Amino acid sequence: MRRTVFVGLWLLATAVFAWQLTQGIHDFEAGALPALPIALALTIALIWWLPGPDARQAADEPETRRGRLFLLSLTVLLALMLVSTVFGPPLLFGVMALAVVVLLWLRQPINHREAAYAAALAVVAAVAALPMIGAKFPPLLWAAMQIALVIPCLLAGWGVLRKTGLASASVGRSLLLSDGWRAALTGAVQGAVIGVPWALLNPLMGGSNNNAWVTAWWRPLAALQPGIAEEAWGRMLPVPLLLLLLQRYARTRAALTASVLVAGYWFAYLHTSRGFGASTMISTLMIGTLYCLPITYVWLRRGLETAMGFHFWQDFVRWVVAYMINTGLWFS
Repeated sequence: MRRTVFVGLWLLATAVFAWQLTQGIHDFEAGALPALPIALALTIALIWWLPGPDARQAADEPETRRGRLFLLSLTVLLALMLVSTVFGPPLLFGVMALAVVVLLWLRQPINHREAAYAAALAVVAAVAALPMIGAKFPPLLWAAMQIALVIPCLLAGWGVLRKTGLASASVGRSLLLSDGWRAALTGAVQGAVIGVPWALLNPLMGGSNNNAWVTAWWRPLAALQPGIAEEAWGRMLPVPLLLLLLQRYARTRAALTASVLVAGYWFAYLHTSRGFGASTMISTLMIGTLYCLPITYVWLRRGLETAMGFHFWQDFVRWVVAYMINTGLWFS
């Protein structure tokens, strides 16, 4: 039944959003009214279909006190938002340093297959970052940063998942490392297919506007950069680290849910103008609910490559539409 509900809403959302786009709509005011209720229902259906993993309760786990867990989670989220506001984009250098510190703290031997795979993904993200003229950093520095972000963040994330015991339940696993390249490729394609309505929603709500750097047909392939790097530092690292913290005050299942929410809304906040005004908070809630949470649950349940495929497709479609707008090919 869950799958049937999701597929039905997936078909409805895809048809409605595609029709709206063919009408030339690509701004929030015109696209939001009919799209948001459908997108919210679709997101709920996805999470219902792909619930968080069944984290087994250990005998020595603390009792979950919901009020305390809520206050602690909210405090951590507000602290992350404040730090992000103060430091801005250079915060990414702190993320790199944190990942290295976590690796040193874990004192786990480096798995050579994990390291080689992380390095390969980092190189792809670095090459994809070069055409992103609109990035906050110079192109060569931005490309180099992908190497310094992806490798330690992936390795630290996998290491913390092992420490929390969730790796044994296949949470956040790499399909390539566990099942081979065919499974990884299949997962990435499945992620892109699952994410089709969200990808159409993105330009419909204005996500393709103000992307003047997308002036060549190949530039949308730069979506490989966020599809890989943001999954590494925005999901693979923070969710396990938050779980490690919150697990001390709640059972694993509750702590994991709280970790997903904190990491998701923090990552959404990074995609706003920041600050604590009403418009920023509304944008954070909308981006977090409609985009960050679906990708996170896809990652938890279907693996890293599936989440990367979902994430890549969101930005790829957004930038394809931006290219069409910039070159006058958009629907009139």
